[in-house]
Amino acid sequence: MQICQGLAPTLTGSFADQAGRRPAYILCFLIYIISNIALALQHSYPALLVLRAIQSSGSSGTVALASAVAADVITSAERGTYMSITSLGNILAPSLGPILGGVLSKYLGWQSIFWFLAMSSTIFFIPLALFFPETCRTIVRDGSIPASGWNRSILNWWISKRPHTRPVLIPSASTELALQAQLPKRMIKPLSTLSLLFHLPTSLILLSNGLIFASYYAITAGLPSQLRSIYGLSDLNIGLSFIPMGAGTLLSATLNGIIVDWNYRRMVAKNRQDIEDFEVEKARLGVAGPVTLLAPIPILLYALTAPATNPPPLALTLTLIFTISFTLTVMYNILNILLVDLHDTTPATIMATNNLVRCFLGAAATALVHPCIQRWGVRATYCGVAIVVLSVVPLLWMVWKWGLQWRKRG
Repeated sequence: MQICQGLAPTLTGSFADQAGRRPAYILCFLIYIISNIALALQHSYPALLVLRAIQSSGSSGTVALASAVAADVITSAERGTYMSITSLGNILAPSLGPILGGVLSKYLGWQSIFWFLAMSSTIFFIPLALFFPETCRTIVRDGSIPASGWNRSILNWWISKRPHTRPVLIPSASTELALQAQLPKRMIKPLSTLSLLFHLPTSLILLSNGLIFASYYAITAGLPSQLRSIYGLSDLNIGLSFIPMGAGTLLSATLNGIIVDWNYRRMVAKNRQDIEDFEVEKARLGVAGPVTLLAPIPILLYALTAPATNPPPLALTLTLIFTISFTLTVMYNILNILLVDLHDTTPATIMATNNLVRCFLGAAATALVHPCIQRWGVRATYCGVAIVVLSVVPLLWMVWKWGLQWRKRG
């Protein structure tokens, strides 16, 4: 599932940057809704696996699209706040999913999970299809070029057709064609995301973000079994134990965007240099750097308090989970913002590449964490996770030191 979740956005991201956000959103939602209905009606295990892969392909594309829309309409000085908000769904999902899934499966059966997903996504999809405007600058530039076809929402179409009580400048069909002809004709390149894996400093940021998210997945994947074996919690209580993780994520998104935007404006006002010479890497990593140094500490404490004989208080474990979630989410969000800063003309493509790296490393972490715990124990495994997070420090230092030079070289 995570492999498909990583591969699908490489297609939808490039498609969204060339064909527009609206067609990409409509495609992703239709795939997701139909696959959820099929999953709710399915009783064959092989079919469940295939449909789950298709379902993840539909949902994963929206992660890149949300960041792309934020990049379309928000300036760099405000990008931190809005990018943090758009990342909430992606980050909160591992925390809220077990809670909602546990309640639904206990009282209504596992099929109710997919019915809930189908209905909730349909409720969201209808107003999106009716009212969401096209924001892709390849299609509408700054909004001066009217969208057409699938890129035009029904609301925009209705406004253009209804009579007006006062003169309104509505472009004629010939004018629209002339404006559309001014746009560069760009081929959809599904594999354009792969070229970014070898671009500096982008590749180092992608690797750092992937390692951070893999560490986050290693914690979340191992947590249920630890809570069950150590504290004897039920499935419902295990789901409720993810609330501190969600709270840490929510708090980080709230504070992170404000601080990142403040630091960006401070550096712009201080340096007052040409935008091409502005070291956006230092503006973003000036906040992420200290957090990166602190992030391994709660993971290390989580590892060292793992019981040999007597378990630690549950409150202590949940407090550490909250702190881990907060620090890792801060790092993840800031690196997402930096990636969009560096590739603001193709935000969906860069976020799709980010999703590819994140999902493959996350899948590896999820697959390896339980065998590692069985072989080396909880302490050694999560000490290793702390070392992985610490390894991000030299990678980000290189970006901070030489990022601008690498960008100028192209």
